[in-house]
Amino acid sequence: MLAETLRLNITLTSLNLSDNGLEEGGGRALAKTLRLNITLTSLDLGGNDLGEGGGRALAETLRLNTTLTSLDLSINNLGEGGGRALAKTLRLDTTLTSLDLSDNGI
Repeated sequence: MLAETLRLNITLTSLNLSDNGLEEGGGRALAKTLRLNITLTSLDLGGNDLGEGGGRALAETLRLNTTLTSLDLSINNLGEGGGRALAKTLRLDTTLTSLDLSDNGI
């Protein structure tokens, strides 16, 4: 429901979804939505246990999203796979200026 709403959003610029138990499935759904969102600049997903799959999905999204400048992915158990995917994306990303990857086992 929230993911669908964010697709249509034209005013919200900052969203804090920390510690909401989104897990990998929620991370993947949110990643799909962010591909279409053109207003969100700050997103806090800390403490949601997104796992490697959620990290990879968000990394793919960052390649397409041109508005997100701040992203908190702390405490999400992204592991090596999620860390590698994000590292590849960061080589190409030109809009993200703040990224928190603390406590992820990368």
